[in-house]
Amino acid sequence: MPKSSVAPVRTMHRIGTFEDPTLASRYECKYQISPMVVSALREFIQPFMRPDPFAALREGNRYPICSLYLDSEDLVLYHQTVGGHKNRFKLRVRSYSDDPRQPVFFEVKKKINNIVKKRRARLDREQAALFLDDYNVSRLKGITPDLRADCDLFAHLAALIACKPVIKVRYMREAYESRGGDPVRLTLDTDVVHAVTFEREVRHGHGRWMTTPVDGVILEIKFTERFPTWIADLVRAFGLRQQPVPKYTLSVDQTLLSGRESGMTVAGFTLPPLRI
Repeated sequence: MPKSSVAPVRTMHRIGTFEDPTLASRYECKYQISPMVVSALREFIQPFMRPDPFAALREGNRYPICSLYLDSEDLVLYHQTVGGHKNRFKLRVRSYSDDPRQPVFFEVKKKINNIVKKRRARLDREQAALFLDDYNVSRLKGITPDLRADCDLFAHLAALIACKPVIKVRYMREAYESRGGDPVRLTLDTDVVHAVTFEREVRHGHGRWMTTPVDGVILEIKFTERFPTWIADLVRAFGLRQQPVPKYTLSVDQTLLSGRESGMTVAGFTLPPLRI
């Protein structure tokens, strides 16, 4: 597991109404675990972690996430992930409900060697619809300089690859934060599904959803500095082995495997060879 002696900037970002102190720059360690050990894992982390404020308001400390992934016609971002490029990025538009009063987040997720850096622009639904239409930042009135900078970055990368919507991925997330205030988060993702879409929308309830094959529960541990000792104890106690679990590429692969890629071809995408 990676360690860093240099502390990244602790910029705060909202998850719905919750501020995530690890989002701007962090390490992400991913694992797949059996549903049978989730209860024991919750018991193990209880002295160190508590449900984050956003999750704590929901049954089972779980909330839905729906992400619209954008890519070029030749799926360059998909190929960067599959190829394990050390420096790569993703473009996605994320929402946490279909409530029109809730915001939409435009996210740039960059991976530089082992460090994940995120920038996200929080827009209301009306602003989001305008921005999704053509990524024209000048149409967004009354936004702060910081928000404009985040939107500018998203628009720049979107134009760089001439991106368009490819697929939506939806799942349930159980989320925890450090009791001691350290910039450490732990999440458990389940019920991953996907729907091919070429529409510029992030609705949870809209689409022909299919199960994305994930072997068990996706455990992610996210931290910005040296990880606490208890995390190393957790890894040893449960025999965890770090591995990539890219929801976007797994969903594209399953679309190809299920023979439902014809719409993508008609939409102009150059499809990769079947990997499964």
